Amino acid sequence: MEVLRRRPDVVAAERRVASSNARIGEAISGYYPKISISGLLGFESMSVSHLFRSTTFQPQVVSGLRWRLFDFGKIDAEVAQAEGAQAEALARYRQSILHAAEDVENAFTALAQLQAHTNELQREIAALKRSRDLAQDAYRAGAIPLTDVLDADRQLLVAKDEFFRSRADTARAAVRSFRALGGMPTAEEPATGADQSSAI
Repeated sequence: MEVLRRRPDVVAAERRVASSNARIGEAISGYYPKISISGLLGFESMSVSHLFRSTTFQPQVVSGLRWRLFDFGKIDAEVAQAEGAQAEALARYRQSILHAAEDVENAFTALAQLQAHTNELQREIAALKRSRDLAQDAYRAGAIPLTDVLDADRQLLVAKDEFFRSRADTARAAVRSFRALGGMPTAEEPATGADQSSAI
């Protein structure tokens, strides 16, 4: 779960939930009176030099107290609207988590399947190499024609080409898996083709 929270879509959804919670608190605060100290005391000036002058200190309780006492119906509507927005934000957050989990599962399933296919091709190439070497020995001994050796070479080349493609697909799947977890790789695509030929 903590890993998925790094994803940009999950981060954005989580921020929307936090923002909706703040709006609920702001709406509920409308039920309570707003008190202004300077208004309650009736200060014409809050500077130190004028603070205790008789002309400055004029108690005016009403001006320092604001209360939407007769506006509770509107406050109820504002709170309900804020709670509705929060419910929607929570639903979107849950949806983003489910989507993230599905994305990660699909990415790693594809990666595992491609890796297994690559390993299988590597074993097949090793077997085809042995078969090609045996064909060459048999040709030198005059037991088989040259076409059999050429056919063994062709099968080996086809398997190698498929292996290189599979390994490139596996590398790209690894990048997609990293991105699904919220990572930001620096290299967009792995090297393919001739750059990997030294592995076989």
